Amino acid sequence: MKRAWLLAILVLAQTGYAQPLPQPPHLEGAEKKALLDRYAKQLDTELGLLKALDELDRDSTEMDNQIVKLAVERASATDALVAAEDARAKAEGELARMRLAVQARLRALARIEALPSLRFALSTEDFAKSVVKDRLLRRLIVDDRARLRDYTKRLADQERLTHERDAALNALNQLDLQLHDKRWQAEQERRDKLALIVQIDEDKKTAERLARDLDAASRELAGKVATLKEWQERKYTFSQTQGKLLPPVAGRVEVAFGEVKHPKFGTILMHRGLDYRAAGSQIGAPVRAVFWGRVAYVGWLTGYGDTIILDHGRGWHTVYAHLEDIRVQVGEVVPARQRIADIGQSGSLKGRYLYFEIRHNGQPVDPGEWFNRQ
Repeated sequence: MKRAWLLAILVLAQTGYAQPLPQPPHLEGAEKKALLDRYAKQLDTELGLLKALDELDRDSTEMDNQIVKLAVERASATDALVAAEDARAKAEGELARMRLAVQARLRALARIEALPSLRFALSTEDFAKSVVKDRLLRRLIVDDRARLRDYTKRLADQERLTHERDAALNALNQLDLQLHDKRWQAEQERRDKLALIVQIDEDKKTAERLARDLDAASRELAGKVATLKEWQERKYTFSQTQGKLLPPVAGRVEVAFGEVKHPKFGTILMHRGLDYRAAGSQIGAPVRAVFWGRVAYVGWLTGYGDTIILDHGRGWHTVYAHLEDIRVQVGEVVPARQRIADIGQSGSLKGRYLYFEIRHNGQPVDPGEWFNRQ
């Protein structure tokens, strides 16, 4: 039901119940009508809006990951291209020096031929002298000829590699542009969704439908908890910890457990957990297990984003939502205060924070009553 609150934040942005999002787009006239028409069918399905937002969040995250991966590949390809071009320039310099040496040898040969004492050796008057001349010429240029052949092959290889690097870099550039374009499109769609949510404040039926969808998200979570295999642990039980637990994060409770009444339509939104905002909403703020238990679920839930559910035995579960950098796996038994993830913004519309619930036999209870208030 946390996302319930998330969406409600936009509806109640002017009430002071929670920290508002950055100013969402507010549409008027034809633009507003076009937006409502575009998503009318979605709004008429249960959890349609929440699921659409979840899909956008996942797509945006996936595109961000692809762009980061592409940037690394592009940097590597660029480095390889620079290395290839450096090698080619070095080879071209070596070839230039070889050419100068050959030219010098040829000029020397011309001078030698002009000397009377050696002219006989370069003449073609008879077979014996021709043999001597051929030997002298081969001795003069054979090493240069071999070096030229080696270098020509090496230059061809360098040119081929450079061409391949250019083609690969061009392909990466094109893919980079495509991914950025897709990301832009997703961000535009997200803007549409935010603008659509703003319209909920203007229509009572839509607000009531939102409340029903938020309740449906909570029921889905309860259904998920009910399907989890019960942990048959018989040690010190969770029920004995009331008033003794430490919070799952270091920070403040931004939204408490309980009902929130829509200021305009009177629609009741039930907030079934706590919203924690870490100090400064810093990246990498640790989320810790409030009590020892078995990891019963790790994955994405509509309205909650990346979520962990811990089973503490005898029907007690704790829920941690909007996570990132999850550090545990299903079936793992974790002690109290172990770091299980970081505060994230998966499935969130109000930035980086933690949504936390305590449930007993699938029903939410007020987590505020379970923490040490000293």
